[in-house]
This record gives sequence, structure tokens and C-alpha cells, in this order.
Amino acid sequence: MRSPLRAAATTLSAAAALLLAPAVVVLPAHADAGLEVGPGVQPLGIAEGPDGTLYVSDYDFYGSISVYPPGETRPSRTIEAGRFPTSLAVTPDGTLYVSQSGESGQGEIGVVAPGSDKTTLAIKVSGGSHWLAVGPEGSLYIVESSGNSVSVVKPGDAWVERHIQAGPSPVEVALAADGTAYATNQLAGTVSVVPALAPAPTHTIDVGAKAQPHGIAAAPDGTVYVAGILTNDVAVIEPGGTSVARRIPVGSAPQEVVAGADGTVYVTNSLDDTVSVIPAGADAASGTVPSGDDPGRMAVRRDGSVVVVNRGDKSLTVIEPPTAAPATAASLEEGAAGGAGAGGAASAADPANPGAVLSLPVMAGVAGGLVLCAAAAVVLLLRRRAAL
Repeated sequence: MRSPLRAAATTLSAAAALLLAPAVVVLPAHADAGLEVGPGVQPLGIAEGPDGTLYVSDYDFYGSISVYPPGETRPSRTIEAGRFPTSLAVTPDGTLYVSQSGESGQGEIGVVAPGSDKTTLAIKVSGGSHWLAVGPEGSLYIVESSGNSVSVVKPGDAWVERHIQAGPSPVEVALAADGTAYATNQLAGTVSVVPALAPAPTHTIDVGAKAQPHGIAAAPDGTVYVAGILTNDVAVIEPGGTSVARRIPVGSAPQEVVAGADGTVYVTNSLDDTVSVIPAGADAASGTVPSGDDPGRMAVRRDGSVVVVNRGDKSLTVIEPPTAAPATAASLEEGAAGGAGAGGAASAADPANPGAVLSLPVMAGVAGGLVLCAAAAVVLLLRRRAAL
């Protein structure tokens, strides 16, 4: 129990702070009610369309995609896909692309026309895993790890228009607002930089082979963030930079990264079952938000919230964005007592909003198929070590 003298001092400090502080304080991001996942569904890929519709792929032999209309917590329908659908991407006109396997096992990118309930055609690609991303002008970028390249499909086309040579074992690609593409080469520990419409990378940026770089995102201001699975940090590349400007420590085995429209960056920590939140331009994470088991891919929604796919317990977590609230003595005192990270935000998730993670039992035997690339193998090894 605090002494009356200390309580009085705290009250006076809070009152003084109220007179000097801005009119609002920023409350940290927190987990809110999740989205319901249907029985037997193994969520993996996720993307949002221009109208706010959310798409979630079911990694199964009889693949499908759950469709969540804006504001709904349950899928309204499913889209028939190929086998074991993984990555998803949506163009500005609402065309949905899905990385999947055909009946013969051939790798392909399924194309779903706006409003359709099934893939209408397929673009043949090489074997292995494929990460999809859409450029600002609507071009589709396909990471082909087995071919050490990134393929580009122009808007409205159903064939690969060009192949861009990347580094060894590229795993993901991110597109900046100016059309520059950044591809992480996991085994080489580099990022290939490809200017808009360029036929090849102009240079690579070393982020460290020991880091096993995987997830990558470009913030609205052009800053690039790269998750290092083995170094438990995020490498930051400034706009136009040719080297890592700084590293931001996060949780254990960070894997995926997304950036919101306000510049806030979210990082899934696959061994901690948390998501680190990095304010725009900050040198440190402001805190973490609890997720479900083994968080993976994410999607930023139009309202600023972030949906996280939890592969382990087959659920979806919704993270509400940081919010502004009137400054009060109570909020200032709580911030001072609880500690603060970069930008003055609290260093832990709001305890009043622990985050409801919804999950339903699913068929066994699917989780083994989630080892889609080297990153998954690294995370699996780390999890086994942690269990010993």
C-alpha cells in the first residue's frame, strides 16, 4: 500500500503533467474479439480486398477460401480453390489470386474473378512455395523460391510477363508506394532491391545470413522492415538506403511483418505467441499483444485493425489499432507506473482487453503440411528445442 505522502506526490505530479501534456495520449494496440473459423479449416493465407472483404485460405487437400464481408465475424461463403492453398493477394479491381497446387501437383496461381465462387483459370509456376504480393498499379508479384526469382503478371493478364532474378532462396516480397520491390533472400541473408519496371535488381542489402531474414514490409514513407528469425529483431532500411540503419529487438522467432497506413508496424513472434507493435519511426517496439498459438501471416484492414492467422490453434486474432484518448490523471499515472516504450506508449497490452481467440477442433494430419519453406523448418526446430 502506498504511503499518504507518496500518494499525494503522485497526484501532484499527475496534475502538473496534465497542465503541460498534450490534449490526448495514445493508447497501445490491443487484441479484441477474433473472427470465427469454420470446423475443419486450417487457416494459412490472408488478404483483404478493396471493398473491405477479408479472404482466408484453408490449407487442405480440398482447398477453399473463406470470405468475410466487412463487419462480419463469420464467413458468408467459401471459394473453391486448388489443393493446399497458401498465399493470397487481391488487386485494386477485386481480382483474387491464390497460390495452390493442381491435380497433378503442378504449382499454379489460381485466379478468382470478383464475386466468383471458384478459380476461373490458373497461371502455371514452378514447384515449391510461392509468396504473392500486389504492386500499387495492380501487377502481381510471385516469389518462386525454387527458381530464385520473382515473376510479374501485369494487371488483367493471365501469364507471367517477366522474371526477375533474385538471390538464393527468396521467400517474400514487399512493394513500396513508388513500385520498388524488395525480396528477402533467406539463405543469403540479403534483400534484393528492384526499382519499378526494372528487369533486374539494382543492388542487394545485407541484413545478415545468421538472421535468416523472412518477413518484409514497406511502410507508407518507404521505410522497409525485415524480420530476422534467428536474431529476434527487425532490421530497418531507411528510404533509399543501401544498408541496415538500425535493428529493433522484438519477440522470439519473428516471422511475418506488416505495416499499417499510419506507419505502425506489426511483427508476429512465432515462439512467443505474441505480436510486437512498432510505432512509425520508432527505435523500439512499444509493446506486444497476445495472439493465438504460432502466429503467422497477417492482413491490415481498411479500419486499421490487423488480423493474425494462428496456425497452431487454427484461429484468427484481431488487433485493434492504437487509439487516441483524452489525457487524464489516471491514464498518465498508469503510464508512469507501468513504464513506457518508444513514443511514450505503454510497454504491455491493455489487460482489460486480453483478446478473445476463437478456435474450433479440426481434422488431424494437416499441421505437418505447414512446413512450406525454410522459415517453417527453423521455427519448428526452435519450438522443439524450447520443449526440451
